[in-house]
Amino acid sequence: MVRYLLPGLVGAFMILGGIWQPHDPDAVDILARHLRMTASHPLGTDHLGRDLLSRIMVGGWRTAGVIFAVGSIGFTLGTFLGTVAAVLGGWRETIVLRCCEFFIMVPTLIVALTAAAIFGLSPLSVGLALGLAGVGPHALLAHSLSKRVLGQPFILAARGLGVSSAGMVGRHLLPNTLPSMFAYVGNQAGLAVVAYASLAFLGLGADPSKPDWGAMLFEYRVFIFDHPELMIWPGAAIALTVASINWVFDGQDEMSA
Repeated sequence: MVRYLLPGLVGAFMILGGIWQPHDPDAVDILARHLRMTASHPLGTDHLGRDLLSRIMVGGWRTAGVIFAVGSIGFTLGTFLGTVAAVLGGWRETIVLRCCEFFIMVPTLIVALTAAAIFGLSPLSVGLALGLAGVGPHALLAHSLSKRVLGQPFILAARGLGVSSAGMVGRHLLPNTLPSMFAYVGNQAGLAVVAYASLAFLGLGADPSKPDWGAMLFEYRVFIFDHPELMIWPGAAIALTVASINWVFDGQDEMSA
């Protein structure tokens, strides 16, 4: 339980940012610019007097939306396609795998850049782009794991006893492949956090009224020597989120081993 304490706190912090902030994250107060940590502003304020904690919280909520979209789309669709291909076999397996490999041909960040340029940078557009880009790798991993399990004696015995394909997948195949898939989802979700921050840093379609961790790094870069804490907090939020995600999903894989 202790292992999941920090990830749980990070997750709760990100969700809380969508429903409550101690201050208006866009409220400008020039007289309160560059305040140090106080009871009213636990992380201080930026060059426009905006509360850093509130902006970090909103950025966390928006990042959580990307994580959810990437995980649900890539994991669900990729696991389904990879498992179905392994179970079907033959020419149908080949067709499904060739379609999945199409998603791997274009780098993930290029897909996200294109989506951001066309639809604007938002958690929905970036999450959708990164999720679809991750379908191919998820499917190939699910296929590889499924093929290995399908060759095990207990699977052959189940087939010999007349167990249907659907029953075999639900009772024997997925329970043996999902733990490793979950670990991979954690890795991909961590990469999605960095990719989203990178897009926000580049400013592709970013709405300046909507704080994102990457956009904050870009905006505050000019204060790196005078007020380095402005960049430390969003950078620490990105690093802590990625570490927490990997910690949780890697732990699931170790527990199943």
